[in-house]
Amino acid sequence: MSNSQNHDSFRGDVYDLIELEQLLNGPHQIVFEGKSPYQDVLLIETQNIRLYQNDQLVWNSLDERIFHEALVHPAFELAEQHERVLIIGDECGLALREVLKYSNVCHVSQVSLSPATLLAAQKTPEISEMNEGAFLDQRVQISKSINDFLKTEQQQFDVIIANLPDPETKENCKLYTKEFFRKLSNLLTCCGILVTQSASPKDSPLAFWSIEKTLRSTALHTLNYHVHVPWFGDCGFHLAGKKVLQWGQDKKPCVYNRSLPENLKTWFTFSQRVISVKKQAVVNSIKSLNLYKLYLESTQEPEDKKELHHLLSNPHKVLYEGGPAGDRVLVLETKDVRLYLDKQLQFSSLDEQIYHEALVHPALSMAKKRDRVLIAGGGDGFAVREVLKYHDVKHIDLVDLDPLMIHMARNIQKVSSLNDRALHDNRVSVHQKDIQVFQKEQNEPYDVIIVDLPDPGDEVLSRLYTVEFFKKLTNILTEDGILVCQSHSPEYAPFVYWSIGLTLKGTGLNIRSYHIPVPSFGDWGFHLASKKPLQVRNMKNIVPYSTLPEDLSSLFVFSSNSRSVLENSHTNTLSDLKLHEIYKMELRK
Repeated sequence: MSNSQNHDSFRGDVYDLIELEQLLNGPHQIVFEGKSPYQDVLLIETQNIRLYQNDQLVWNSLDERIFHEALVHPAFELAEQHERVLIIGDECGLALREVLKYSNVCHVSQVSLSPATLLAAQKTPEISEMNEGAFLDQRVQISKSINDFLKTEQQQFDVIIANLPDPETKENCKLYTKEFFRKLSNLLTCCGILVTQSASPKDSPLAFWSIEKTLRSTALHTLNYHVHVPWFGDCGFHLAGKKVLQWGQDKKPCVYNRSLPENLKTWFTFSQRVISVKKQAVVNSIKSLNLYKLYLESTQEPEDKKELHHLLSNPHKVLYEGGPAGDRVLVLETKDVRLYLDKQLQFSSLDEQIYHEALVHPALSMAKKRDRVLIAGGGDGFAVREVLKYHDVKHIDLVDLDPLMIHMARNIQKVSSLNDRALHDNRVSVHQKDIQVFQKEQNEPYDVIIVDLPDPGDEVLSRLYTVEFFKKLTNILTEDGILVCQSHSPEYAPFVYWSIGLTLKGTGLNIRSYHIPVPSFGDWGFHLASKKPLQVRNMKNIVPYSTLPEDLSSLFVFSSNSRSVLENSHTNTLSDLKLHEIYKMELRK
């Protein structure tokens, strides 16, 4: 835990702040709030509404404003006029909500691409509440066929917003062709702005730049940007117009919003890795539909189905379900309990089980003995809940410095019900103590040690990720024992992740690294460590679980691109304490 006395300090991802501010502006209940000598604690419950099309998540009420504000407002800032607006897609009216904030908008043509989604939005009061009744505005005219609209529409538009489905199929790919973009260009005024959502420049850079090249093949000038949307990751967009486009330092949104930064300039910069792919981009056309192949080559297997199955197996409410095959829509409501420490998200009840099952079960399933288990951190009790699934566990020591965390896990019903009242089990001893002090007092070794400490966001926490600290823990680990350490994200903070692994290796332990996607946090990583070599082939879980693959060894596979960072990682020691600096550098990126 951090010893910082500055409760306004923040050591996490800036998007946690944006997301938290949005949630506090929307429907929510503060379940618990307090300050300890170590951190601010905020536990909130929010209404979470999600729309799935063909089992694929389209939007999530927790962060949809980030996406839709990013889609709409840069285009409106660049456009000289806003009188006539065309929106393609956006059947739920969430981009339309943002458009109608501009008082000089006189007419909006809303063209549906998914009749089933449009019907779901019109029949679901909760979606009408989210879009603030946008479809009832007299300035809005709804069309249900894009082909009919393009054939019959004669007037031009000042702003065209194309909220298109991802180009993952041949049919969707046709919406990203030069022929389609040329039709949109013909409907654009000479000073108008077209904006289209695009592929992720981080995950699908070649598809992203190919969409841009396709736009340029229609004689449009482009300007590209991207934004991080917590539940979806890095989302890309293209602005296009008949004149050269430039984003000035002085440009900023002039209407009320909940998520846009004061200066959007950073959205228009890309990493060298993303830029390096640009030369390989190709034009997508009806005669040469390449885009869906590029998109599928660079995207990983979607986790939406797994996540949906997980949500449906927990308390939920179906608000709407219907539509034909190929356009099947499900609108789901769940309650989301979220914990923020110093305004940094620690868990979401929607997916905390994914994280905690991944933290606990690989180590426990491999351990030869499980009599005694030590958990460092994890005061929320979720890791304890998973450990207690093993009936041969005789004793668990949970060590957490913050008394507020322990109080919350034991006594706040929303948390204690989530952790199955784990801290009330007679096998569990809870110690409100610094783990460094606790380990000095121990004489009897542990079969499994679970390190679930906060990220190394400051110098104090960085000391808990040193060779020296890990060596002290190995002194209380049995000869056949296994240690597991949460290690941040190999996707968003790869130097932090591999540096923690290298630091563990510096103690002389044998290391095996693994990771799993956690929607609230992205790809999350862990390291196993043992005094003896670790074999992870054909690993099977031996207790009930709901989110892990049947063969746990699949978690230990990394891409070559991810592993390439390893050679530049840093061993963190007390004499060369740099992990917190690397952490801050990567989050700033």
